Amino acid sequence: MLARIIALLCVAASAGAQSRLPEGTLAYWSCDRLEAGGWRDNDWATGGSGRLHFDTEVKLHGEASLRLEGAPEGSVSAISLERPAEVDTAGSYVLQVWMKTAGVEGSAQVRALAHGPQPGEQYHPLGWLRLSDSVHYALSGDNDWTKVRLPIARMPGGTTRVFFYLLLEGEGTAWFDEFSFADAGVEVPLGGEVALRDDDYAGKRFDDADLPANLLANGGFEEGMVGWQMLPADYSAGVDGSQAHSGTHSFRFDAMEFTGCYLFQTIDIDPRRYYRISLFAKTENLTGFFFTHLLPRNRHNVPLGWHGENHAGEHHYVTGVTDGWEERVLVTRFAPQAAGVTIFPRVEDTIGTVWIDDLEIRPLPLDYRPGGHEQ
Repeated sequence: MLARIIALLCVAASAGAQSRLPEGTLAYWSCDRLEAGGWRDNDWATGGSGRLHFDTEVKLHGEASLRLEGAPEGSVSAISLERPAEVDTAGSYVLQVWMKTAGVEGSAQVRALAHGPQPGEQYHPLGWLRLSDSVHYALSGDNDWTKVRLPIARMPGGTTRVFFYLLLEGEGTAWFDEFSFADAGVEVPLGGEVALRDDDYAGKRFDDADLPANLLANGGFEEGMVGWQMLPADYSAGVDGSQAHSGTHSFRFDAMEFTGCYLFQTIDIDPRRYYRISLFAKTENLTGFFFTHLLPRNRHNVPLGWHGENHAGEHHYVTGVTDGWEERVLVTRFAPQAAGVTIFPRVEDTIGTVWIDDLEIRPLPLDYRPGGHEQ
């Protein structure tokens, strides 16, 4: 009985077109969560203020907004501690954020602090950037969502980076959403990203009218090891003429505990499109598992890191004993900067025998989207 497992991995807004920040965007934060933009509660060193929240009900865009709860004394703020904007002293910039206030008796503020290198000091404050006549930009009282766009024409001499603060002084509530800092004249849309252009993608260009059926060479091992390499070369594995899903050959791993072996082959891709990646596997007395890694590479053949949300990119699992030949299928796409992909079928710390056959990486039409008809 043929078992099919279809895995859908969605990377970089996979349900629609891939996207990027507009050129000239130096910092962007959706205000959906702290870790998303390198921001922190400014009281992080003492465990947090307890007055910084993410509001999924009152928001301008996306999943949530940043909500600051005031107090009669003192202030609460978020700071771009882990991701300051790198700047040129001679540059001109624009800071943009949306703000909303309710019952603010002090002020909800936007602040920007310039830093420059000094001998023996990691960060040296050079002074606050002037965002208004009173230095910081501030709102008080009750205000519905207000788009705040602040031009910055001058930086203190020696400035190389800028840290940002979203702050509330005094009682009341303030919300912030969709923060960005960019070169002057750049418009950052809600959500921060614009659709990629064709020249934003690396790699080849396939024609929908003439798509290759399989980018892998010799996926059925009918030509022995042509197109494939194996490490270690002396592992108990090789092309087998006694078992096959189709044709007359397959590849066989005789797996042993505390050892590992993998095949690999690198192909060129068109990163604008999705791919159907599949193989057939058969096992015998298997303890452990067989899996497949995918390693995208840029146009300079530099690895971009394992593909997949779980960082190891282990997609095609085969565990236990199969009922004859079983297919494993992954539909995915790769980062725009990927020009090629290396596939690694492998066993590691496994006991038993695994045969694989009919490995395929097939490009899908440009208009393919997950959830549509199966390709």
